[in-house]
Amino acid sequence: MKITLPFFFFLSFLAAFPGFGQTYYNESGKRITLEDYEDKILNGPYFGVPGEEEGVMKLVHRMPAGLVDAKLIYQKLGLEEEFRTGKPLIVIYYPGKDECNSTGFNDPAYLRNKHKTLLKYAEKHDAVPPFYFYKNPHGLEKYQGIQEWKADPDGLFEKQFFPFHYPCGSFVVISPKGNYRGILGEYPISQIDVALKKL
Repeated sequence: MKITLPFFFFLSFLAAFPGFGQTYYNESGKRITLEDYEDKILNGPYFGVPGEEEGVMKLVHRMPAGLVDAKLIYQKLGLEEEFRTGKPLIVIYYPGKDECNSTGFNDPAYLRNKHKTLLKYAEKHDAVPPFYFYKNPHGLEKYQGIQEWKADPDGLFEKQFFPFHYPCGSFVVISPKGNYRGILGEYPISQIDVALKKL
């Protein structure tokens, strides 16, 4: 294909303005400027993720909360009795190896203490012991002998809560009434205790 000089200048113009041709939306679906979009990512609890149409980017709040069909989730996990008795769920989600979760705290003693702390949170809030689910197991070798990770059953948690690869990993806590709270991406473990209190 022969590129004409005016077309070449048009392509150069587009290259000079990052974000040109993109449309940006906030977490409520309202159109915003690139500057607002970048500011919210840099200074607020947001991730930028691709929209459903090409050329669209949208903000997602890193601390989602809402209502979900809890009965379906408990049934999928074989927890009908826990559903009836009102025990909340704690789900830790690993998206696969990334720059965030492949560095830092790989010490077995630290990982063991982290798991024990989660068990204490579960006991304190009369919750089901934590579930550890992954999308891709690469990088989970460091947990061997500490805790068991399982594949996300039929992509249940990915579809419902974690549709994108949020860095490090994420969590969600769910009550049998359907209330849920979570954090997408890296988080301090104490936030699981906070989320359980707020269910």
